[in-house]
Amino acid sequence: DLENESFFANLHDENNDTLRLINYCPVAEDTGNRCKEHSDYGAITLLSTDGISGLEAFHEGSWYPVPHVEGSLVVNIGSLLSGWTRKTLHATLHRVAGPASLNSKSPRDDIINASKSKRTSLAFFADPNESVSLSLQGDQENMLKDTLNGMSITEYIQFRSGGSGVNRSGVGFTDDEKNRIDREGAKFSS
Repeated sequence: DLENESFFANLHDENNDTLRLINYCPVAEDTGNRCKEHSDYGAITLLSTDGISGLEAFHEGSWYPVPHVEGSLVVNIGSLLSGWTRKTLHATLHRVAGPASLNSKSPRDDIINASKSKRTSLAFFADPNESVSLSLQGDQENMLKDTLNGMSITEYIQFRSGGSGVNRSGVGFTDDEKNRIDREGAKFSS
């Protein structure tokens, strides 16, 4: 149960994780987002950045810069963990802004300068075991099932990452996260 300090660790012990090196090429000054608005789909994401500006998090209708602190990691809450906690922890809605991104609170000069540089991030996505729904009981199972909409962990991750092969598109938000953004009146640029 959730009172057990090993509860989440026991549901993440099958190495169903992903480590990605993400590169962003320099872009023109009329470019919108270098990475579209989205939430991560798993439990948590640990992100190391190179200090090039552009990473922003959504709060109260605007996108705020995530400060770079040398030697630190950015921790994002994923949609599955948000669902598991009945949204006590909200999924981190984030993007990498470009010079033409809407609703950005980042200093424009920082974003323009960043757009002229290559940007690199290293992301570790911690996703639960593929069979995790079989390990849950009662309320815990219901919390996760609401998030998964009847899909297995594997199906959900494939759905959120846009499928497989050359036709991958990516699904930026869950319906609940989209409603959160709509309530706060945000506009998007791509």
